[in-house]
Amino acid sequence: MLVLFDIDGTLLRARGVGVQSMERAFKRLHDLQVDTSLLDTGGRLDPHLFNELHDQHDIPFRGETVTAYQDAYVREMARAFEDRSWSHAMPGSIEMARAVHEHPELVSAVLTGNIEATSWLKLKDAGFERDWFEFGVFGDEGQTRRDLPVVARLRHQEQTGALLDPGRIVIIGDTPHDIDCAHHSGCSVIAVATGSASLQTLRDHQPDLLLESLEDTQQVLDWLLAR
Repeated sequence: MLVLFDIDGTLLRARGVGVQSMERAFKRLHDLQVDTSLLDTGGRLDPHLFNELHDQHDIPFRGETVTAYQDAYVREMARAFEDRSWSHAMPGSIEMARAVHEHPELVSAVLTGNIEATSWLKLKDAGFERDWFEFGVFGDEGQTRRDLPVVARLRHQEQTGALLDPGRIVIIGDTPHDIDCAHHSGCSVIAVATGSASLQTLRDHQPDLLLESLEDTQQVLDWLLAR
């Protein structure tokens, strides 16, 4: 079984380093200020957020601008992490990620709206080992979050030679977007109320398993192995 972990709000919180780095990258690249308070970041893809920031100043976000801005964003976040630690793991998330990685019947990977470089920066800062995750699927690999489980399925096939049935894939996330992309792709989903969405909001979107946190490692492992 393939287990796909969302990052922000599920595995960790990064105390706003992402939006601050977006602001600084925009200032460095365009010498203009943007208002990141207008962004709805929960469960969104980074390229969508980058595009919205450029829309504030009617700057087309395509071609070389995309590459230049993403490079500037990665540099700003790396610089921020050099200054101090920003990320902290959510309750039980380190133990959960390690347990899934170590279980012989489970494959652990990342599925996130973040772009790749900043994903690993956040995870490392919060205390997650890179080799706990076989691969990652990132926010610039699909037009919407619904596209990402398909990418994960194909990436798993590249590594194993076998195309996994969607029913053998479980997404663990903290927003309705995570639930929607799982259901759209025929995957199962564990929703955990450690992000911005309330327990009731997540319940309304009908995840396969709803948790207040990832602290009960054995409960989650038992549920995964019974699928």
